[in-house]
Amino acid sequence: MGMNGMSKHDHILAGLVFSLQAATMQQLGKIQNPMTGEIEKDLDQARGSIDILEMLKAKCRTDTPEELLRMIDSAVMDLQLNYMDEVKKSAPAEKEEDASEDEAGDEADG
Repeated sequence: MGMNGMSKHDHILAGLVFSLQAATMQQLGKIQNPMTGEIEKDLDQARGSIDILEMLKAKCRTDTPEELLRMIDSAVMDLQLNYMDEVKKSAPAEKEEDASEDEAGDEADG
């Protein structure tokens, strides 16, 4: 299947792999750090990045246990809820006032 036949999650996984690959090349001192323009080497970090890629490779080729899927689903939901909470906290004050008025109206309707 070509790149056009990939799902959204396949594309995200590919992006993650490319990102880890670029980071590992920097950690190996093969390419410059784009932030500093310097060649930096950290083999411990490189090994960790490679280990992550190896794990992804293994996990993507085998069946994922139901328990792990439930844990991942729970983690994603928790992170999404926390993300939305932080988005709301950073919203302008007038939006929060509008939301308070909506909640007051819901309670009156209830």
